[in-house]
Amino acid sequence: MQHKHTPHRVALWALSALILSSIACQTLMGDGGGGDSNTLTHPLEPKPTQAIFYSASERLDGLALLPELALQPPGDSPDDRGRPEFSGRAYTLDTEHFRIHYTLDGEDAVPPERSGDSGHPDYVIEVARAMEYSWFASIEHFGWSRPPTDKGLGGDDRYDVYLLNILDENYAGYTDTDFGNSVIGDNPLSPLVEQNSTHTFIVLDNDYLEDYGYNEDGSYPEDALDYMRSTAAHEFHHAIQFGYDGEEPHDWVWEATSSWIEEELFDTVNDPVTVLPSVFSSTDSCQLAEGGELHEDDIDRWYGMWIFMRHLSERYGHAIVLRLWEHIIDLDGYAAWDALLAEYDTTLEDVFVDYSIALLTRDFEEGRRYPSVTLQGSAELDAWFTPADGVHQLGADYIYIPAQQAITVTLEGDGLLGVVVGIAADHSYIYPLWDGELSLDASQLERTYLIVMNMERANNARNCHYTDYHVYIAAGGRSVAPEWSLPAQNFQTPRLNPNGR
Repeated sequence: MQHKHTPHRVALWALSALILSSIACQTLMGDGGGGDSNTLTHPLEPKPTQAIFYSASERLDGLALLPELALQPPGDSPDDRGRPEFSGRAYTLDTEHFRIHYTLDGEDAVPPERSGDSGHPDYVIEVARAMEYSWFASIEHFGWSRPPTDKGLGGDDRYDVYLLNILDENYAGYTDTDFGNSVIGDNPLSPLVEQNSTHTFIVLDNDYLEDYGYNEDGSYPEDALDYMRSTAAHEFHHAIQFGYDGEEPHDWVWEATSSWIEEELFDTVNDPVTVLPSVFSSTDSCQLAEGGELHEDDIDRWYGMWIFMRHLSERYGHAIVLRLWEHIIDLDGYAAWDALLAEYDTTLEDVFVDYSIALLTRDFEEGRRYPSVTLQGSAELDAWFTPADGVHQLGADYIYIPAQQAITVTLEGDGLLGVVVGIAADHSYIYPLWDGELSLDASQLERTYLIVMNMERANNARNCHYTDYHVYIAAGGRSVAPEWSLPAQNFQTPRLNPNGR
C-alpha cells in the first residue's frame, strides 16, 4: 500500500427510541404538542456512546518513547533476492525486529552525518528507532498481531525496510509484496487463523528533505524526522494489515486505518490532520471513493477517512479498530463492519449518523485542530433548495437554515435520511426527520443546519453515484423537542462551498 505525499431509517429511529427510554430529556423548546415555548434550563444528556473520549488515556506520545538501540556495525545488503535496487552499494542496520537497508552513494544516498561510533548514519538510526517504536506500540502495547516473516528474502527473518529516493515520485512510503510469492495463508506468528496472510517489505524515503531542506545551521530538520516517523508508523501498520488479510477489497479501510494509527502512536505530531480537508470539504463523497475522480476537493480521501476511525476509537476505544481487522480475516467489505458493530449493539447506519453530526460540530477530542465542514448552501424560508449535485452513498450534505422562528423542514429524496442540528450555548440539539418532515422552533437556536445523508452502500468504488434531493423550509409548524444533545464546544461556523457544489 502506498502512503501518498498526500431506506435504512429503522435503525436510526430504533436508536432514538432506545435513547428516549433511558434518558430523562430536558426540552430545549416546545412541549411536543404545540404549546408555549419553554426556556432552556440545562442541556439534554448526551447519548451513551458519545459521552466519553477514550483516546486521551490510550494514544501515545511516540516522540517521548523512541527507544535507544544497541547497534552492530553495518552489514552488506543482499542484492539477489528480487527486492528494490539501490543507486550504490547497500548496507544494513539490524535491530531486534527490523533490517534497515540503505546506501551512501547516488540518488538514494541517506544523509551522511554520524554523531556516534556505530558506523551508521544518524538518519538511518532514527529510522530504526521509529520502526522499533512502531513495533512496540502497535504489537506490544495495543495488541495487534505480528506480521509474518518473508522466510529470509532480505537476508534473514527480520522485517525489511528499504530507504530509497521515492518522495520525488510523490510517495512518502509504501508497503509491497513479493509478486505472487507472498501469500502464506495462516500467519504462524499470530494466535488467529488467517486465510490470506501475506508477507511484505517497506520502502521509506532516503531523507524526507524535499519538503524541508536542511536548517540554516546545517542540521537535519526535526519536522522531516517527524514526517519520517509518522510515515514509518503508517507503513508498518500496512505490514500488520497484510498479516490479517492481504486481499481485503475495501481500499479505504487500509489507508484510513494506517493514517489513524499515526495519530495513535505519535499523538503530538498530527501529520494526518493535513489530509482532513479531503473529508471536511467534500462530505458528500462516496465512502468507498479514493478521491479526485469527480473533483479536486476530495483528493486523498482514503487517507482523510482516518477521521472515521478516530470517531469510532474515541467512542468505543482503540480495540474496536483492531477488532474490525480480526473480522476482516473471514469477511470482506461491509460484512466485516456488520459483524463488528453487532458486537457493540449498533449498526453502520447508526454510527454514520453519529459521525456525520460529529463532523459538523467537530465533536472530537482534538476537534479544534480540524477543518469545518463545507456547506452545500443555504435553504431560505418558503423556498425550495436544490443542490448543484446530490449526495453519494454513505455521504452527507450540510445545509444552513437561516431561520429564527418556528419552521417545518421537508426533505424529498429516495432513500435519504435527514437530521436537523441546532447549535446553542456550546451544545448541539438533534432533531431527526420523520418520513422526510420535521417541525421545530428555531428561535432559541444560535444556528440551525440540516444534514442530508445517503444511507445506501456502494458495491465498490466504481459503483458510486449521486442521489438527488430537494429541501423546502416553510414558516410555522407544530414544534417538537430535540431527541438528544451533544457537546459542541469545538463547533466553528462552516463556510459555503466556493465551487457551487
